[in-house]
Amino acid sequence: MNYFVTGTSTDVGKTIITTLLTDFLSLNDRLVFPYKPIQTGAKSINGSLIAPDTEVYKRLKDLPHSDKFYTYLFKTPSSPHLAAKKENVVINLANIQKTIKSIQKENDSIVVEGAGGLYVPITDEGYCMLDLIKELSFPVILVADAGLGTINHSVLTIKTLKAFDIRIIGVIINRTNQENRVLELDNMKMIERLTNVPIVGTVPYEENIENKLQEKRFRMKLTKDWNRKRIEY
Repeated sequence: MNYFVTGTSTDVGKTIITTLLTDFLSLNDRLVFPYKPIQTGAKSINGSLIAPDTEVYKRLKDLPHSDKFYTYLFKTPSSPHLAAKKENVVINLANIQKTIKSIQKENDSIVVEGAGGLYVPITDEGYCMLDLIKELSFPVILVADAGLGTINHSVLTIKTLKAFDIRIIGVIINRTNQENRVLELDNMKMIERLTNVPIVGTVPYEENIENKLQEKRFRMKLTKDWNRKRIEY
C-alpha cells in the first residue's frame, strides 16, 4: 500500500502528517518510507544544503539512513518550476519515478509528500503536482487546516481529485484547537457532507511539534483518533 499526501495549500502541515503517517503505518515490522520528490527552500548549514522537510522525517529514529528522502533539492523558496529555473536545473520526472521504484523495492509502503497543493507547477510546461499524482496512481490523503476557510479549500481540492478519478482515502484535519471547537467540528461535518469523503483523523495544535516528534508516546497521542481501518484500506 502506497500513499500520496497532498494539501489544500502550502503550510497546512503535510510534512508533520507525512511523518506521523509513516510512523502510524509502521506496525509489525512493516517498512514504511517517507519521500518528498522535490524540496524547495533548503537551508545552508556549514556549507551544505539541508532539506528542512525531510529532516523532520528523521525524527523517526527507526528510519534507515538514506539518500532517497528527496530527488531534487533547491535553495529558492518557491514553487518547484521557478526554483529549478533560477538554479539552472531541469527537473527530470523519470528520475523521480526511478527513486520511487527503488524505494518500493526496499520497503512495504511509501508515503509521498507533495509540494503545496494540486496545481503547484513542477515544470515550465505546466506539469503540476496533480499530474504527478495521476501518473503514480497512489491514493491520496488530503491535509487540511482546521480553521476558517478550510471548507472551501477542501471541497475544491476534493472535487478536483474526483474529476480526475483519483482515489481519496480521506482528510486529516491539522492544528485543531479546543478554543475553536464549535467552528472546527462544523468544518469537518460540512466537508464530509459536501464531498462524501471522510475525515480519517485529526491532529491537535502543539507548540514546537516538530521537536517532539522523536518521542513515540507523543506521536501515538497525536494519532489516537485516526481511523486505521480506513487509512490502511
